[in-house]
Amino acid sequence: MRTPVSYLASLLVFLTHALCCLAEGNPLQVGKLKSEHLVNPIQLDAREPRLSWMLTTTDPADRDRSQSAYRILVSGSIQELDKGNGDLWDSGKVESGRSHLVPYAGVELVSRQKCYWKVKVWDESERESGWSPVAEWTMALLDVNDWNGSEWIGLEEDNRESALAEREYAFQKEPEMKRSYPSPLLRRQISIEKPVRRALAYVAGVGYSEFYLNGEKVGDAVLDPGQTNYETHTLYVTHDVSYLLKQGDNALGIWLGSGFFGQNVAWKQDFDYGQPRARAILYVEYEDGSVESFGTDGNWKATTSPIVFDNVYWGETYDARLEIPDWASAGYDDSSWQDAVLLSAPCPTDRLRSQLIEPIRVQRRIKPVGVKDIGGGKYVVDFGENLAGWVEIVVDQDPGDVITMVAGEVMEPDGITVNTGTSGGAPGRIQEMIYVAKGGGEERWKARFSYHGFQFVEVSGLSAPPHPDTITAELVFSDLKKAGSFECSEDLMNQQWEITRRTLEANWHSIPEDCPAREKCGWLGDAHATSDVSFYGYDMTVFLAKFLRDIEDSLKKDKRYEEVVGKGRGVPTFVAPGKRVTDHPAEIDWAVAYLLVAWDVYLHSGDTVVFDRHFGHFKNFVSYFESMRGPGNILPSGLGDWCPPLWDRKGAPEYMLCHPHVSGTAFYYEALRIVSEIAFLKGEDRYADYCRALAADVKDAFNANYLEVIEGTDDRFYGSQTATVMALKFGMVPDGMVPSVVDGLVFDIEKVHEGHHAVGIHGLRHLYTVLSDFGQDELVARMLLDRGFPGPGYLADHGFSTWPERQFNWDEEPRYRNSMNHPMQGGFAAFFFEGIGGIRPLSSAGGYKGFELRPRLMGEIDWATTTKESPYGVIESDWKREGDRIFWQVAIPVNTQAEVYLPTPDVGSVLESGAQLEGVPGVKDLAVVSDGLKESVKLTLGSGRYFFEMIDSDWQ
Repeated sequence: MRTPVSYLASLLVFLTHALCCLAEGNPLQVGKLKSEHLVNPIQLDAREPRLSWMLTTTDPADRDRSQSAYRILVSGSIQELDKGNGDLWDSGKVESGRSHLVPYAGVELVSRQKCYWKVKVWDESERESGWSPVAEWTMALLDVNDWNGSEWIGLEEDNRESALAEREYAFQKEPEMKRSYPSPLLRRQISIEKPVRRALAYVAGVGYSEFYLNGEKVGDAVLDPGQTNYETHTLYVTHDVSYLLKQGDNALGIWLGSGFFGQNVAWKQDFDYGQPRARAILYVEYEDGSVESFGTDGNWKATTSPIVFDNVYWGETYDARLEIPDWASAGYDDSSWQDAVLLSAPCPTDRLRSQLIEPIRVQRRIKPVGVKDIGGGKYVVDFGENLAGWVEIVVDQDPGDVITMVAGEVMEPDGITVNTGTSGGAPGRIQEMIYVAKGGGEERWKARFSYHGFQFVEVSGLSAPPHPDTITAELVFSDLKKAGSFECSEDLMNQQWEITRRTLEANWHSIPEDCPAREKCGWLGDAHATSDVSFYGYDMTVFLAKFLRDIEDSLKKDKRYEEVVGKGRGVPTFVAPGKRVTDHPAEIDWAVAYLLVAWDVYLHSGDTVVFDRHFGHFKNFVSYFESMRGPGNILPSGLGDWCPPLWDRKGAPEYMLCHPHVSGTAFYYEALRIVSEIAFLKGEDRYADYCRALAADVKDAFNANYLEVIEGTDDRFYGSQTATVMALKFGMVPDGMVPSVVDGLVFDIEKVHEGHHAVGIHGLRHLYTVLSDFGQDELVARMLLDRGFPGPGYLADHGFSTWPERQFNWDEEPRYRNSMNHPMQGGFAAFFFEGIGGIRPLSSAGGYKGFELRPRLMGEIDWATTTKESPYGVIESDWKREGDRIFWQVAIPVNTQAEVYLPTPDVGSVLESGAQLEGVPGVKDLAVVSDGLKESVKLTLGSGRYFFEMIDSDWQ
């Protein structure tokens, strides 16, 4: 465990550097260049890419450093760039502090064009920096004609003879056998006659695909490309294969899996798009300047692969006896293969879209923590944590031996049976991974196109017991960069953050999923419950921008929409992407994710392009739901505050204490507020005013209908913890009534529910943040550290490594049920960053160009250290209590500023680096302010590292 920073040591280092610093300071350094949020991408489809860089200073004592101007050079060759020639774009010196998402404004770019760039800046004193390191980007295929010479191809004849090519659809009245689509191999041999300068392959293979060249799989991605609404957009993946091509004969290969495209067995076959298929084109640029392309067409060959059963929900069967050595190598005799058949396109060619998100990769290999012999040749392997991925086995078996692995998240009460019930019945059957050995020595296998949520695996068919060297789990998820950290003096809180992190990671597979063991769906309500906490821990910008496109592609109309709005594509569905629950618009509390996630993308990344693309749909959203307001001007829409303690939709609906129309109306108010903010940012002031007026009307109606006095007290609340939390968070409480409403919330928690929460995902997201913001730090700490049901400490104490879907009292349940890996229940963990760490982006300066630092719980726990990597650099908030003193170290990136709130009203009691605040370098404004509950010293700080020391007074 990390201990808090040694403030004395840090301060001594800081002061030493300060004394050595020259009076005139040092030029800024420029680095970490990105194009469209990506590092050296080879697949950009933005015709005017936006360029970003980070600024740092060589001296840790530097403060209040900022950029006043920049100059960008972009060239088509590294040699010209080295000469200082921006033949594609020389911005000249631009007087601007903008260092994030600066639009390219040079020569029009074309498909596959490679661009090299660098940037220099001038600081606040007009000191000129050196040039940054060189970065680059390459354009994707920008024109439909770039795909000329390629077709969609696949396998014509399914010639699988294995009895294992089908499985029973078990969870229905009359079970029946279902045969999955085949998993085909496609290949073609080509000849390269000249020296190659560069070669780029563009591969759209759906559901999943792997691209091979000369016998080698290209890249380390798995489960690629990402899931979409394939009929609207299909993603293609760009590969730089220059290093694999050789003069002479070369072989191209594609291995296809069904993924979420070929769903002809699970979910009653409702989600099927068709058999797997691929369209690809390889562009080869020769040293002499000529270009040649090779596309998928009828000249390719096709056959079935050793994967004889393939379904992302039901699992995979692999018959190693059917392996085809060297199938993707040059010189292989494919004369016995079928000719590839031309297939229909999933979407029009102009809807093929470059995949910008980081691919799914194997992130961690996990050894078992236990193996139990349960008799009958069966073993249960425990991997010690709930994860998403697959199992790799190493075996030495006789030919034809069948090894079966059944995955499960938990065990049954008997301790020997893997519980497959948490996978649910909806997909149609349990998840199984089956391997048929070829014999003849050691064999190694893992699934290729199917992943599972599991901690336990029952294995049968082995000739020897499994042990850590022969069975390993692999955790796989979208390769999102970590961008935040949290640790504090309370191990139970650290454990809650770790559980949240694991749950999030297990549910990122090109979309934010609800659960990996059962549905694997992008439920919108789950997505907005976890958006903030995801951003605090990871760089989510490109990933969630892609998800917003998925939501857009899923928009649907109903009769009301046609009558009220008419134009446009509709409003969000419950799930995106795919075909599940997407035949009609969602209720407000799920549909609102479209706006909430877009707003979070702006807050945490500063990217406003999401508004440019989606704002018209947001307006239609407002018109649609505004037309619903009924008696009392309340919005009669909502699925409800999902999964509060003890609630069961059929068995115990009474435990949802917040009526869906109450939370739905609150979400509508928040939607109007956000749309008004976006309209203001876009310069649409009249529409902003319109939305504000609607919001004021909704607020009045909400209070008139739901604000009530708690019997026997002077306290007020809105009938439930969730509604009260939402009203306080969204600013719906009437002026002057906030204290009594806070008291009402506390009364319900303390008196009615004996110190516990009674909220589902809507209330849980903001519960602790709201309580802390309104002066209830002691209660928050007590709730988070309470090990009794239903607090998060209860679940952590019971050995859960991920958050379960349901808030049940597991000590009283006969067995585990429902999903055991559901990130929606971890949205509250954003409090660790925005509350205990005190780091919050300001809407007036998105992307942490401006942010707030205001830590909570300083009187309840001993120390906390929190970081958040912003687009401008790492923000740090590191504090501890020692005796009657608080020490707080903060780091503010160059070219940003922070509003900092010190936990004392006494300016004179505060020291910064050992000196009084008056005249401290970097302090721009200093005032004593009150939030209505308490007074504090507010500072506006420029960049730099600051060391505060203050008295831990009765202010706490």
